[in-house]
Amino acid sequence: MKRLIGWSALFVMLAGLIALPWLMLDDAPAIEPPSEFRRTDLAWIKSLFQKHDPRRQTPDVIQTIQLDEAELNRLLNYAVELRQVNGIAAELTPGLATLTATLAVPSNPFGRYLNLTAEVADVPNGIRIQSLQLGSLPLPGTLADNMARLAHRWLRRDETYTSLADAFSQVNFDENQATLDYRWHPELLTQLERKSAELLIAPEDQARMLGYAEKLDALLKPHSRGSTVPLVSVIAPLFDHAQQNSGDAAEENRAALTALAAYLSGISLPRLLEGDSKSIRRAPRVLLSLHGRRDFAEHFMISAALTVNGGSRLANAIGLIKEEEDANKGSGFSFTDLAANRAGVRLGERATGEAAAQVRQRLAAARSDADLLPDFRDLPEFMPQAEFNRRYGPIGSPRYLKIIDRIDARIDAHPLAQ
Repeated sequence: MKRLIGWSALFVMLAGLIALPWLMLDDAPAIEPPSEFRRTDLAWIKSLFQKHDPRRQTPDVIQTIQLDEAELNRLLNYAVELRQVNGIAAELTPGLATLTATLAVPSNPFGRYLNLTAEVADVPNGIRIQSLQLGSLPLPGTLADNMARLAHRWLRRDETYTSLADAFSQVNFDENQATLDYRWHPELLTQLERKSAELLIAPEDQARMLGYAEKLDALLKPHSRGSTVPLVSVIAPLFDHAQQNSGDAAEENRAALTALAAYLSGISLPRLLEGDSKSIRRAPRVLLSLHGRRDFAEHFMISAALTVNGGSRLANAIGLIKEEEDANKGSGFSFTDLAANRAGVRLGERATGEAAAQVRQRLAAARSDADLLPDFRDLPEFMPQAEFNRRYGPIGSPRYLKIIDRIDARIDAHPLAQ
């Protein structure tokens, strides 16, 4: 009899394990992906970061961020764009946040999506998972919360996670509003930057990027500090070096473009990926130019790197927002800069697509600025907002799109886009 009971229990257990995928996976997503990634959303996120920029915060003083439900979902949609989660949304009620996320799963006979719904309650000095559901499979809240607490204790072995967790002092949910109190520590930003790179960049990719950063430093070493040299004078030998490597062309291109953009952005890849200094910033020792202008080199290369690492839609949105900001309070709206951005996006798309090997070869053979970028210096630039509105109307107007079509036609005709 005992043997029969044992076999019956084993059968029930096996049947339950077999049924789990059907219960957890669904054919339809609970949350659809954002229909459109709008530049206004990115502009709002950028302004939110600038408002709470940790570099401007007084150390060890409690700060507060308040977001309504729409703002929180805006922020979550930005995470979807960056991390390729299918969809994520939050619903806020007094004392409770209901988070729903959809992840696409590899092809299987059980379902295309994993839908997760968690009810998170605010409690003194933290949060508590009140309930968790995976597809059609509900998990007891106590079990889910205990699992989360075990994970939290395990993650606290990591110094960066501990510093970040200790910085958050209180979370509160109210009707249509979430409030986060935090205490900033100056060293936390660098810790987060390094931890992000560690988590998002595979070790082999880190090694590849460091190799290109080292090669770039060697190419620039003969030039005197503060001098300006044409971008083509380093990009050609850098990609000639890439051709000598036996790795995948797209991955080599991604690493080389990232190393160039990091240098132009004042980021030291060695400090980011393997150092322990207090900052990852390092001002470029030698300046790079394209068609005689440093801003062209920066727009072109940084847009290319954003594209190979984050996608063309994000890179184009960032470029357009920069020009709108310049129109309002900077040097003015410049179609020249926007053209360099769009050309960089196209380069990034092709450098990691089917034409990766061809693009690598063309960059290695480049001998002049024209081999990298069409000359856009005849386009209107430095326009204050009032002048831009008078000449071209709002973004997306026929007059505006006519200039964009001119830009894209030149990019289409360039050898790098052929």
